Amino acid sequence: MKDEKDIEKMKIQEAFFKMLGSKAAVRILQYLGTEERVKYKDLQQFVNTHTLNVRIKDLLNHGLIEHHLTREEIRQEWYELTEKGKNVIELLNKLIETMEY
Repeated sequence: MKDEKDIEKMKIQEAFFKMLGSKAAVRILQYLGTEERVKYKDLQQFVNTHTLNVRIKDLLNHGLIEHHLTREEIRQEWYELTEKGKNVIELLNKLIETMEY
């Protein structure tokens, strides 16, 4: 019988794979993989605002992206891939490459 930690881990993994099954999440990750800093408005080209907010929250919760905000002379806000996110996009690209016909 699985203990609570195993069950929780399985739920997190299921949520992760469900998120990766989303076209929007994959597009966002791929775009972030090509750019160093990405503004929110740059990501709006891929999905509607509601879906974008949900996907950003998912990607942040899974530790794949980071949100940055500075309030120096000019307020700047952007997103970047984390090391974990870079690893995931690398594996995702290999998977896509493997599946090309």
